Amino acid sequence: MNDSSDLTYSKEAAISRVKFYQGFSDVNFFVEDMGKEYEYETILNRMLEGKVCPINVLGLGGKPNVIKHFHECGENTGGVPNIYLVDGDFDRYTSPEEMIVASCFIYLKAYNIESYFIDEEACYQFAKGKLKCVDSRVREKVDYSNWRDKIVGQAKKLFLCYCFLKKHHPSQESVSRNAYLFLDQKTGFERNDGAYDNYWKSILSLDSDTQKKIDEIIKAYEYINGSDYYNLICGKFLLTSLYCHLVNAIGKSFLQEDLRWHLINNFEITSLDYVKEAILAQIEI
Repeated sequence: MNDSSDLTYSKEAAISRVKFYQGFSDVNFFVEDMGKEYEYETILNRMLEGKVCPINVLGLGGKPNVIKHFHECGENTGGVPNIYLVDGDFDRYTSPEEMIVASCFIYLKAYNIESYFIDEEACYQFAKGKLKCVDSRVREKVDYSNWRDKIVGQAKKLFLCYCFLKKHHPSQESVSRNAYLFLDQKTGFERNDGAYDNYWKSILSLDSDTQKKIDEIIKAYEYINGSDYYNLICGKFLLTSLYCHLVNAIGKSFLQEDLRWHLINNFEITSLDYVKEAILAQIEI
């Protein structure tokens, strides 16, 4: 028999869990990721510091399902508040007019929840346990700031392409493409075999005014975020890059899931203070 932690749920089964836990939780949280409820529970408990306990987290398998459930169930179920927490994705730059405006429906400011895991001090802490050396040496070998600046600078152009596809050619595969089509597994940085240039040429061929449309996305993004393109890039992609970079810096292999779990438990939780404030404001209504 499989351990219960391995179970995933259909949307219908997830919804039935709301009724099952009714009366046992202070608030219901609906998120996109099925099978990652334990991660969100950990993050929310860290964020809320026991102010809301117990909580019930349900992954519905994508943003469309979360939106559908919001329209069906609204702000509460049997008197228990419902909070909907979804990825920012590209929505603010492709279709802001379609975003839901409701106090109980929260869009992350960054691309997705993984974007918040990637934290400098948590990375150094993880690496120190592997390198077994003093802080100054850990920081020298990992050089987090250089990694972040370099990968964001490199990935910016790729994710502008993906954002363009999302807005103008939504049927084409974009962010779901394997990260290693762009990343070098040995370094975590852009491959040097021309893979991106070939991809860029294929994107340019889609429209006669592709560059103009990408420039419009740049304008929309920078109006909201300024010149730092971190929020445009999928956190899963960044986490893959960081994993490769750390394996290279540390000089020994480890599981990416171990890095992920460490970061979940140690990233700077105040980076989600705006989510915390929105949740507490909704519960107090």
